[in-house]
Amino acid sequence: MKGTFSHDSSPNPAKLVESLRYLGYDNYHAIPDILDNSLDAGAKRINVIARTNKTEPEIIIADDGCGMDGEILDQAIRLGSLVEKETATDLGKFGMGLCTASLSICRQTTVLTKTQDGEVLKAVNDVDEVKRLNSFMSVFEKADDQEIAQFGELTNGASSGTVVILRKCDNLQNRNVSNFSKILSKHMSRIFRYFINAGVTIEMNGEKLKALDPLEWEQSEHFDDGQVMIKMEDDGKTINDTVQIKLSILPDRPAEGDQSEQNIPRQGFYVLRNNREILDAVTLDFFNKHNDFNRFRGEIHFTGILDKYMGVNFTKRNVALHQSLSDQLKQYLAGQLRTIRSRIKTEQRAETPADVAAVHKSVESEIQRKAKLLMTPKAPKETRESPQKEGNGNTKREPTRSREPREKHQPGGFAANCRFETASMSESGPIYAAEQQGRTVIIRWNSDHPFYKRFVLENAQDKRIVAASDFLVYSLACAELMWFTNEDSIELIHNLKTVMSANMRTLLS
Repeated sequence: MKGTFSHDSSPNPAKLVESLRYLGYDNYHAIPDILDNSLDAGAKRINVIARTNKTEPEIIIADDGCGMDGEILDQAIRLGSLVEKETATDLGKFGMGLCTASLSICRQTTVLTKTQDGEVLKAVNDVDEVKRLNSFMSVFEKADDQEIAQFGELTNGASSGTVVILRKCDNLQNRNVSNFSKILSKHMSRIFRYFINAGVTIEMNGEKLKALDPLEWEQSEHFDDGQVMIKMEDDGKTINDTVQIKLSILPDRPAEGDQSEQNIPRQGFYVLRNNREILDAVTLDFFNKHNDFNRFRGEIHFTGILDKYMGVNFTKRNVALHQSLSDQLKQYLAGQLRTIRSRIKTEQRAETPADVAAVHKSVESEIQRKAKLLMTPKAPKETRESPQKEGNGNTKREPTRSREPREKHQPGGFAANCRFETASMSESGPIYAAEQQGRTVIIRWNSDHPFYKRFVLENAQDKRIVAASDFLVYSLACAELMWFTNEDSIELIHNLKTVMSANMRTLLS
């Protein structure tokens, strides 16, 4: 393209600043992004305060880090700052964290900062002023006496540090400051657990947080604690780095029967970048969430060197793994995940009384007989790849199995078979668990739940009641397997079953 590039294509500040406020930042992850700057500044004590000031919520993050001089502060309050970052260790990445995280919550951000030998400086970003002036303008000046005193109070008299104050918090998800603080505390305790264990003090409204470990490493079975050597080819360069993997199996019965964390939403991998959690309870397409994995937890640790290949976005709340990296991790994890599921499933297995098993068999036969009239989930379809030539010129065909997307189903779906099993999933567990293997829907009754005891075991001699109970959970299982197919919908059905199971447990006890 020829010509002179002199046209001003700068974005409209008033429009852009409002757009930046809605980038999908969750409050409980936006505030940790601000704490990242504190940790990068070497802070040993960080105090987060959520309070009401003159009827309006106000959030403060104060640290005793190295603070900022005028040049660095000038960059820090800009979108896309030029502050140098150490990729392999720093938590910040794109120079957007302070601005975008604060914008997602409030309309006014005040920063007070001081280096060890400097003076207290002040900067203010105000959305309403940017819109009024239609320009990215900030207040930048020395702090007055009142602000200097405020800085000293909030940093506990530290010789250096930074205070970030969020005001006009119109995008606060929970305006009940007390509830907001409790939820935020739990998030920060988990996200920064490695820093807390390393001696960094993080307080929420003056209360010191304790590290929250989703793997329960001290009490759990250590299934794996290893490293995967990653090799990536990129533009003629070879990138070598190490990914640390930790896999644990939680205790079968938590203390005092607390099953609150042993569920579908909390199972999976917790992904950490430079020892800071960026994703929680995800599958990364390495397995499908299922009740069999309720006691499985894993950690995947990587350094910022692999950011490009992990597909880290600037909010650090999502990843999109490069295919080669995904393949290398899957090769390491696939066999272990199969073993973990088999181990947990075997431990849950319970004996089914002979008279109940006989009724299950008759129900299975009845379901198969009426299969063409039932609405059932679709079964995997076997396909064959097109012929391929081997190195010797011979034609090779390799049968593969692929699962077609589940669709809306009419009577006569493919999953014509059913099998009933019994498993011990604790009294506080679900009434049943369901899965599909090929053309078979598998129902596992929870032998510990009062519903099973009252309607199945106690009525073993009344085949009609046992059969009716089987038909009920089979119908629920088909609906579950037909419609709830992705992680969001799986969590929805889990919540529905949790409420149903809890209410039935209370009513039948």
